[in-house]
Amino acid sequence: MNDYLMSPIRDVLGTRPKGSELRVGEPLEAGERTIRPIVRVGGWRGAGVRLRAEPAGVIVVEGDGREHRVSTPDRTRPILWGLAGVALMVPIASQVAVRVLR
Repeated sequence: MNDYLMSPIRDVLGTRPKGSELRVGEPLEAGERTIRPIVRVGGWRGAGVRLRAEPAGVIVVEGDGREHRVSTPDRTRPILWGLAGVALMVPIASQVAVRVLR
């Protein structure tokens, strides 16, 4: 739907989209390094609150003060799509097998 139609619907439902934000967690000490987790938080607010949090990476601060970011890709989504594909293929394969065996 285009934004022109969605805007009145959002007004009626009392919900507004909330953009995603990056949040940095509490620092963890690991030897001479300090590790700070980064999480992407997003969702909806209004009549119903729906929040989503997913890992975005970590900031590693070395003992000498150098800092670098390490990304942590979210592998959950492709795995779920693969499982959904398999779940759809099982009934289709069963129907084919039944027809072939008749």
